Amino acid sequence: MSIATNIQKRPGRTSYYVRVGVPLKLQPVLKRKEIWQSLKTSDPRLARDRAAPVIASFRARFADMEQRREPSPADLQAAVWSHYETELDLDGRARAALPTDATIQEAKDKLASDIEAGRVPWSSDPMVQLNATIDLIVMKDAAKLDRDRRAIQLAELRKHLATGETALIQWKADDVIQSERLLIAKGSPAYRDLCQRLQRAQIQVLERAAERDAGNWAGVPSDPIVVPADLTQGKRVAAPGETLMELYDKFKTERIGDARPDTWDQNRKIVKLFAEFVGEASHVSVITRKAVRNWKQELARWPVKAADSKAFEGMSFRKVIEANETVKKPTISQKSINKYLAALGSFARWLLQNEYIDDDVMSGMYLSIDKRRKNRFPFTADQLKTIFNSPLFATCLGDGAEHKAGNAAIRDWRYWIPLIAIYSGARLGELCQLLTSDIYELHGTWVFHISDLGDDEKSTKTEGSKRVVPVHSKLIELGFIDYHASLAARGEQRLFPEAERDKRGYFGEASKFFNGYFKAVGVKVDRRVNFHSFRHNVADAFRAAGYLDEQHGVLLGHTKASTTGRYGVLPEGPLRDRTAMIEAISYAMMA
Repeated sequence: MSIATNIQKRPGRTSYYVRVGVPLKLQPVLKRKEIWQSLKTSDPRLARDRAAPVIASFRARFADMEQRREPSPADLQAAVWSHYETELDLDGRARAALPTDATIQEAKDKLASDIEAGRVPWSSDPMVQLNATIDLIVMKDAAKLDRDRRAIQLAELRKHLATGETALIQWKADDVIQSERLLIAKGSPAYRDLCQRLQRAQIQVLERAAERDAGNWAGVPSDPIVVPADLTQGKRVAAPGETLMELYDKFKTERIGDARPDTWDQNRKIVKLFAEFVGEASHVSVITRKAVRNWKQELARWPVKAADSKAFEGMSFRKVIEANETVKKPTISQKSINKYLAALGSFARWLLQNEYIDDDVMSGMYLSIDKRRKNRFPFTADQLKTIFNSPLFATCLGDGAEHKAGNAAIRDWRYWIPLIAIYSGARLGELCQLLTSDIYELHGTWVFHISDLGDDEKSTKTEGSKRVVPVHSKLIELGFIDYHASLAARGEQRLFPEAERDKRGYFGEASKFFNGYFKAVGVKVDRRVNFHSFRHNVADAFRAAGYLDEQHGVLLGHTKASTTGRYGVLPEGPLRDRTAMIEAISYAMMA
């Protein structure tokens, strides 16, 4: 039907209308065979222009509705039980967040201390007293206020259920219809039936909450309609545009600035593994705590670098795990499992925030890793002696043969980066990205300013990693300030211009070079030591000098974010303290 035949005037009206036929399948739902909508103009040309988007919107609406389905008894049962479980879980979390007697007493003591110290105003004026104590009053009465609120809600829901009113629960019914893509028209008998079922579930939640108020957590639903969903109903298929990976791409589009392109690529691959595990065409509701738990258990069998192995080429997640029973490649570590869970977790959080799912499926799912167990160790004194007495730090044969003695004195990033690391504790990436402007004099002291300023490609591990670190006198003695001056004089922006980023945006070549060099000089025989070991050496040097971890954490980037770290402005006193700590770093073999 052309646009022109969709435009008509109704008897007795001067304005043109769009007339659109309702698809046969939808007529029982919409209770009409055609829809008329005024174009609010009597000008035929203007009416023609306005008609096209109106018709397109109706057709899009019809297409969406045609993709929906009539609710089955299993759908209604699942909606009721899901609402009951979710609301009861929220009640449990709310109770866990209520202030305890000890918390309230601490707040009382703090308020008394603040009043005595003059930090909180106090007088005989009742309004002043109320203002000072309002938070404490709310804390003391929080549990009672919750009980009173629930009692009022329960009484109103019972009244509404008795009279057929649905206003208090329509929000949930609308959410179920949208998320489950059900063909239920608002105001229809089916809509009222859904609302009343959900009301009955909500009443059961409030009755269980009342039992919990009395200390009874063993209550079960007394309404026969509130029972677990039928587990035999099987997986539902996602609507077009809402498969798990299509939703992930929507998530990425909205949050593109949260991570580097390479991180997005890596995380997408991880989420795709989860999608393969639960079914790539599955409806998003398949993302449940049980599904995440089962995937986590399977990850313990996932081989290291599976994507790079020809033995697993073209295989799905489950097939790779099955094949590895024969291939027997080592499996990923607990730390890597948590990394995989984190990639899924950021996506699941977005799904929850955007109401695609109703539960925080990642809560409690991460593995508890013993942080005291070291995967990386400091270099021993003998290893440090071997490294810094090797040809690279004297004279060598030159490029490609830095570990062999010769007459070439290499004094670029290969020479300076390990030396700066062992006297500052800075990470490899932090050093490789330094600009010449990141080294300057502050209150007469040369400093490194580690931050993300000055170059769009610069980054730090955390906000707290942005920091000011004094230049150790040993580096100055070795000529580092002269090296810096020569770079600045020839207009170089970067301190180590030859240290280039790889396609992923990291300094992978630098990492490979140092690992290869450490092997070549005989100090690296396994994964326990690498460039990062220098940070452990520096931390040990601080401890040997009598500094606590809380004190030297600021120099290693282990503290909270601060304005000092971002802008590199540090008062003279704190700078002296940091300089004293840096100068305390000492190694016998490098004296």
